[in-house]
Amino acid sequence: MSSMESLAQLEVLCEKLYNSRDSAERAHAESTLKCFSENRDYISQCQYILDNASTPYALMLASTSLVKQVSDRSLSLQLRLDIRNYVMNYLAARGPKLQNFVTISLIQLACRITKFGWFDDDRFREIFKEATDFLALASQDHYLIGLKILNFLVMEMNQANSAMPLTLHRKIATSFKDQFLLQIFQISLTSLHQLKSEVPDELRRVPISLALRCLSFDFVGSPVDESSEEFGTVQLPASWRPLLQDPSTVQIFFDYYKVNDTSVSKELWNVLSDLLLSGEVFLWKTLPGPSFSHI
Repeated sequence: MSSMESLAQLEVLCEKLYNSRDSAERAHAESTLKCFSENRDYISQCQYILDNASTPYALMLASTSLVKQVSDRSLSLQLRLDIRNYVMNYLAARGPKLQNFVTISLIQLACRITKFGWFDDDRFREIFKEATDFLALASQDHYLIGLKILNFLVMEMNQANSAMPLTLHRKIATSFKDQFLLQIFQISLTSLHQLKSEVPDELRRVPISLALRCLSFDFVGSPVDESSEEFGTVQLPASWRPLLQDPSTVQIFFDYYKVNDTSVSKELWNVLSDLLLSGEVFLWKTLPGPSFSHI
């Protein structure tokens, strides 16, 4: 049997895994395909699937399997770097043509491997520059992918992972916060200033979500005592103060609140609430009265 015939059979199994309403059929497909996520000998097969499969469900299998594989910290450094480079190049070349759920899964893969290799090699940290390279391209699709990479990178860095010791997670999160988080928040603001009302809703929604993820980051690194004065406040670093004290920072969110639909209103309000809870209350006093009439 040729490799393409085998791939066609795999695509059928993937279709059943993700779409079948028959629980027994789904269970059989899952049992047959679990080797891709559990056996490192199948890592190269995942790349073959990504290169050659014609269905999004086969691509999804390969991507989600690799997410599980790279969570194994015993993989060699070179293999992890190779996977990282492959995925970033894949997103640049094919990302705009992929189904959104496949793109998201590949971005999650890139962010997971970045976090797990953070202290192993500085090349893992190049994801920030690569994401900004996406933003510099003329294509709206690439711009959106760049914003999503930053969005999921912040989320990945902020979430503890059962495969990683909590102390290591906190060290990585702190390092990421100190090196990149303020720059990423600034990118979310720049994107909101640059985007026009004619762009697709998703392209306006993602930078708002990115700003919220930045403001919601665990800056403290440990639970706050609910009885302390710090409870109920957003602990933003002092280095953020000049940006937060700039009236245009909060004004851009009010401007979007006035003109956008209800699908982003909740996130916009959460951003404004976090800005208020950061202790920069005087920001609200700098805003013109009409801004408040829309709340």
